[in-house]
Amino acid sequence: MRRSWISMFTVYTPMMGVPVLLYLFLIFHILHITVVSLVFLYLSMVGLLVFGVMSVRDVFIERMKPQGFSVPREMKGRGSSPEKGKLLLSIRRFDPTRNAFITDEFTVAVDRYASVLDALLSVKHSQDNTLAIRYSCRMGICGSCGIVINGKPSLACESNALSAAKNGRIEVSPMLGHPLIKDLVTDFGDFFTRHISISPHLYRRDVEEKYNAPKEYMQSKEELSKFLPFSYCIMCGLCVDACPVVNTNPGFIGPQALSQVQRYYADSRDEMKEKRLEMVDKLFYVWDCEFAGACSLVCPKGVDPAFAIQLLKTEIVRHDLSH
Repeated sequence: MRRSWISMFTVYTPMMGVPVLLYLFLIFHILHITVVSLVFLYLSMVGLLVFGVMSVRDVFIERMKPQGFSVPREMKGRGSSPEKGKLLLSIRRFDPTRNAFITDEFTVAVDRYASVLDALLSVKHSQDNTLAIRYSCRMGICGSCGIVINGKPSLACESNALSAAKNGRIEVSPMLGHPLIKDLVTDFGDFFTRHISISPHLYRRDVEEKYNAPKEYMQSKEELSKFLPFSYCIMCGLCVDACPVVNTNPGFIGPQALSQVQRYYADSRDEMKEKRLEMVDKLFYVWDCEFAGACSLVCPKGVDPAFAIQLLKTEIVRHDLSH
C-alpha cells in the first residue's frame, strides 16, 4: 500500500514508541515520580489511539481498493475512457519465402489494459493483415501465443503492453528454440513428439483396473504436494526456448519433457517408477542439463523445470546406489 511520509510517520511512530513510553512509565512509577509517570502514561494512550485510528483506516477504507490501483487524473466518472498511449511495436518476423528475418515497425494505440497480444492483433486487423501469429484462449491457459518480448520468452496475452514498453517501444520476435514457420509462428511438432516420448500419463499394471476400478486412488496431502507443482505445465514451450542447452544442442530432450517425467514419477498412483528413471538416465536427457535455470525463470505458471531435473538426477543416483 502506498503511503505518504506523513502517513508512515503517524502509523509507525506510535507503533514503535508506545512500548517505550509504557516502559518509561513503569520505571518512574516504581521510583514514585508520579507526575512524570502520568505524563508517559498519557502519551502512550495517545499513541495507541492514533495507531488504532490509522489501522482502522487501513483495514476498512484503503484496502477496499485493489493493491496498486490508481485512478488516472483524466478519469472523472464511469463514462470516461481509460488513458491511452501510442507505442512503437517492432516486429522481427520470419519470411519463409526468402528464409530471412524482416523487421517491421508499427505505431499502435493501446490503453492501460491492453496486452502485447492485443497490440499484435491491432496491427493485424488495421495495418498488416499478412502478419502471422498464433493465439487461442487469450487468458494464459492454452500457451499458444508464446513469443519473445524484449528478449525474454513470454506469453503475449499475459504481458501488459504499457508495462513491457521501454521508452515507448516493444520488440517482439519468434521463439528460436522451435523450427520457424512464418513471422511469429513456430512449429511445435518436435516439441509434442518429445512430450509424448516420455509417456506423460499414469501407468498401472492392472489393465482391467482402468475400466473396473474397485475404489478411488487415495492420496494424502503430502503425496499430492510432491507432483502438483509440476502438473501446472500448459506446454507453451517458453522453457524450451529459454534453455541454452536446447539452443546449442537440438538433441537435448528439453526441460518441459523432463519436468513431466518428474511429475509422473513423483505421483504415488504411477507404477512405472524404475522404467521412468531408466528412460531419462541418458546423456541427452537429465545429464545434459547444465542447471542454468532460465527455463524456470520464464515459466508463466510457476513450474520449476530446473528443480524437477535435479530431483530426477537425485533419484537416479539414489536408485543406482541402492541396487
